[in-house]
Amino acid sequence: MLNNVFRIFSQKNNKTLLSEKVEELKALRKTSDQLAIYGSPTEGNWLGIANATMSLYPDYAYSFPQWYSHPVFNLSELTIWKSELIKLKFETITLSGFAPFFFDLIEEFGEKQHFEVIYHGTWSEMHKNDQQNWMYRLLELSNTSKIQRIGFVKKGMAESIYQLYGFNCFHTPLPTPIVPKIEKLSLDKDKIHIGVFGADTFNKNLHNQVIHALLIENAVIHVLDKSIFYYLNMDKRIIEHGKNLTRDRFLQVLGSMDLNLYMSYSESWGLVAYESEALGVPCVHSFQVNYLEIINEQVKNIRK
Repeated sequence: MLNNVFRIFSQKNNKTLLSEKVEELKALRKTSDQLAIYGSPTEGNWLGIANATMSLYPDYAYSFPQWYSHPVFNLSELTIWKSELIKLKFETITLSGFAPFFFDLIEEFGEKQHFEVIYHGTWSEMHKNDQQNWMYRLLELSNTSKIQRIGFVKKGMAESIYQLYGFNCFHTPLPTPIVPKIEKLSLDKDKIHIGVFGADTFNKNLHNQVIHALLIENAVIHVLDKSIFYYLNMDKRIIEHGKNLTRDRFLQVLGSMDLNLYMSYSESWGLVAYESEALGVPCVHSFQVNYLEIINEQVKNIRK
């Protein structure tokens, strides 16, 4: 329903947007035979993938307009966009992150186009049906050579896929982020300021972190959205900064804390932790381990 409403209100601008995105494609092709496509962020959704893609492919990252994971363009506009993309004959098209409509793009091009996919998630996300279906189709397209290579941000996943299927895989660690100098926020110096910044999803573990941070005497907890913590009745000790911050504003908030927490259950990289430490603020985090490596070590012990 929301997607339909968004399309109705945005249709008058789609013609201009389509023209702009086609011209952007043409400009990129003049300087590169590589193209890395990612879906544009909606609020915090896809923001991490957008930042990661621009970090990985700064010279040819291309934002495709979407509303959450649904294309903004209608079918006729999508047809025009795809036809322009075909004409430009990029040597390699990398799909970073994966909106469901990217599958249609791969199917339409077939084996004529060299496609690579960058997966930013982890195996733990396969408990969700949509992720299971996504991975099934990804492996199916790789098996029929419609996807030539698969890259993984999380260490260990490329090795797992290669050992199971023999597909051409690679690990693509993200570079350490470059952060600008910031002017810190004016905060109460008599308090301990603890930041818990992440999306409101199960794996980000926000509630555990906020509740335990509140146990610290004289601590004030900073979050993006405090409405989800209404049940704690701790309104005076939880400060909200907003869900739709620009990157510069977010870094200013992040860098103004005494301590940041990023103890997620499952993390492919942990951009917030890296940014916090680059800003000189310690961050307590829990990056996931390489399960394949640990299991192999134990198996070696069993075989001795």
